[in-house]
Amino acid sequence: MKKVVTGSLVLGAVMGSLAVVQMPQHAQAATYQVKKLMGFRQPTSYYAKSAKSAKSGYLWNKSHTKRLHNLKNYPKTTWYATAKYSMKSVRNSGTYLKVTNGTGKAEGYVWTGYLKKGVNPANPNGTLTDPFGAAMSTYNVDDNLNKQLVALFPGTIPDEPLQLAADFIFANAGANPDDYTSVIEQLVGAENEPSVFRLSSDKWIQKNQNFLSFQRNSLKEELVTKHKKFTSFKGYRIGAYAFPKHDKRYGESMILLLPSN
Repeated sequence: MKKVVTGSLVLGAVMGSLAVVQMPQHAQAATYQVKKLMGFRQPTSYYAKSAKSAKSGYLWNKSHTKRLHNLKNYPKTTWYATAKYSMKSVRNSGTYLKVTNGTGKAEGYVWTGYLKKGVNPANPNGTLTDPFGAAMSTYNVDDNLNKQLVALFPGTIPDEPLQLAADFIFANAGANPDDYTSVIEQLVGAENEPSVFRLSSDKWIQKNQNFLSFQRNSLKEELVTKHKKFTSFKGYRIGAYAFPKHDKRYGESMILLLPSN
């Protein structure tokens, strides 16, 4: 009996040692080399291309070691891609997109084969698409804040194309200024773009500050440098955008004003 027990112990020790040896090999095989291939000029919309891909598609962390989200839990979501990456391991390789949902609360890296370019047809509303195909969620547009900004300029006329152009500063923040100029040109006409008066605030609202008071003071400082007042734009068409409260850039704003024909 003792020999059997001893043999079992020896066998167990051998198997245990094999397990210890094999674990690093497995970990090594799962190690991915990650390389950024390109960044997108503007966030580009994608959605799960099929029910099958939605069921098996995962969003990973950047090192491809942890599953963060499953596409099947986001059947109506439009994802916004900002960059493309190559990920390679000993056994696998693929091209991945860095994506986030409209609220910014779900993000990760997903294999391109699971996605199709465009706005999710299951939820076509709730997405704004600029003339170049870049998309953003209406979650990032707070109409109430925008109307407060417009009210600071008495006698101005709310204008839909200018408003849409102003909204897209959200997608273009930090991008090349020429990119945003192109958006304005497409929406109000290249012949009108040179006449668009831009007014912006790049300051962030601190805790407990009143939005309207903050914007009035910040924009007044900008107006003074341009030798203008809030009352200088009577009869102008206007579009105004304020970064929403849930965004870290809350307080930044963009005002677009264009003389009426």
